[in-house]
Amino acid sequence: MSLKKVIENALEMMDKADNGIVLMNMYNEIIHPADAAFKGEVVYPYNAKSFIEESFKQNGLDIRDKDLRLKLMKLLLTFEQLEAKKSRKCKVNELLEESSFIEFDKLV
Repeated sequence: MSLKKVIENALEMMDKADNGIVLMNMYNEIIHPADAAFKGEVVYPYNAKSFIEESFKQNGLDIRDKDLRLKLMKLLLTFEQLEAKKSRKCKVNELLEESSFIEFDKLV
């Protein structure tokens, strides 16, 4: 399973979690309590945090390590800053290409 899929599943699980607990049916599908009550499904409480930690660990990323989590956050923030700079630089270049320097000479 790709890391992107693991992250998407973890985010979905945290959205459906109530104080870190999710309800799962016998097929290991996460079920909302209201849905389980409406359908009459048998569900079991499960610790979402441990499930997420295990999913990441199986993909070679131990998120129990606080230092690793902080480094990952720093990496992602730095990456986002670089992307923002790149985006601004591209927009400035596009604006410069769109405007002709001949018009600028006429203004001066």
